[in-house]
Amino acid sequence: MIPKYAPREIESKWQARWQADHLYEVDESSDRPKWYALTMFPYTSGDLHIGHWYAMAPSDV
Repeated sequence: MIPKYAPREIESKWQARWQADHLYEVDESSDRPKWYALTMFPYTSGDLHIGHWYAMAPSDV
């Protein structure tokens, strides 16, 4: 792990990789069915806890 986060050194590397991999491109003409995944609505009535990570991290990945 790097001792200090240096965004100018790191971000450009990963942005170039994502662009080369076409990671954020969407094929609007695809014949595949479109879908939307909603795991839960955000509620602001409580403090964050480890359960939020368990519930949200897998769907984000």
